[in-house]
Amino acid sequence: MNVCPLWVGSPGVASLLNLLVDRLDASQVRGSARTASLALSERTWPALYGAGRESDKEELWAHLCDMARWGWVAVKPEAALRSRSGYAMAPRLTVQAEADVRRAVSRLERPRSSLERWRAAVNEHLIGTPEQKAAVADFCIDIPNRDMAEVVKRLNALPNLVPESVLLREASSRLFWGMSKVLDKRQALVCAVLGVQECPFPESPVQLQVFLPPSPPSGVLFIENAMTFEQAVGAPTAMLEGLILAFASGFRGSAQRLRTAAGSSLYYSAKGDASAEGRARFEGWLYQTAGSTLRLPSYFWGDLDFAGMRILAALRASFPETEAWRPGYLQMLQALKSGGGHAPEAADKQGQRELQRTGCLFADAELIPAMSRTGQFVDQEAFRP
Repeated sequence: MNVCPLWVGSPGVASLLNLLVDRLDASQVRGSARTASLALSERTWPALYGAGRESDKEELWAHLCDMARWGWVAVKPEAALRSRSGYAMAPRLTVQAEADVRRAVSRLERPRSSLERWRAAVNEHLIGTPEQKAAVADFCIDIPNRDMAEVVKRLNALPNLVPESVLLREASSRLFWGMSKVLDKRQALVCAVLGVQECPFPESPVQLQVFLPPSPPSGVLFIENAMTFEQAVGAPTAMLEGLILAFASGFRGSAQRLRTAAGSSLYYSAKGDASAEGRARFEGWLYQTAGSTLRLPSYFWGDLDFAGMRILAALRASFPETEAWRPGYLQMLQALKSGGGHAPEAADKQGQRELQRTGCLFADAELIPAMSRTGQFVDQEAFRP
């Protein structure tokens, strides 16, 4: 039909046609070959079934019968088309002429998802074998205000960076218009582009600040917050005696690469033991060097919140015996139980997800249940070690 009557664009008819196009789009996203169909009811076509006058219902039904006569839709049972109130027979519509239905509501093409657009760009613009393209197609990079074809073309420059031995974030910055974090957690994508098993661009080393006690070390305490670390180093108390103190910002301190010499950079406090022997002993423990005889327990102390507990759980992946540091957390636990905590939203922590288990008995049996029960947190900086 070349020219549609004006009633095709009326709200009552357009709402039905748009719903049919929605069903067409959803079927295509699922990859279904089935033709979009729709059972008519008060829920699917409220403009008809909710109309106050019978004449309004009959008028909308007559319009649908016209669209069936044009071949846009099929109606079952067919007997419904021969009745002025055929809508009362619980009919089902099936789209017959998709192009006509789409044209009627000016929705000629289904908007493609980010992943679909990414896969199309990879297939067209990535330089590589079909196997490489298939692997890269599973990793979508969606950068605002950048066409995906541009992004894929930048990936073609990855092989040129391999001989330069750059870090992962350096590679990202060079490829993606100065943005250094695009390739974070996308090493598998890099491997797929290059056709290799291991990403040739290492992550930035974790920067670990370390205080070595003057007395023989009795353990290692990882501290979450910089201010608390500085207080502990500047005025060590009896409860810290013999502890090596270490600070690495947030989750970076829990990275497994912390236990490799290539994955970490150590910065020693001038207020602690500065001897080469002391540093060598600590590094033997940290990097698990062959022949190292130093065996030390490790502890974590940070905010009494769920993010802090996640750091503890992540640290245990690198340092399996790590426990929540009782002298610090017991003070905070007492404050929490006596009403000294704060609501998550009061400190912009409302997005923290609760977890049930870190693997540390003390944390799992006492700290996490206390936070769950009170719905409150306690910041580490309120307490001096």
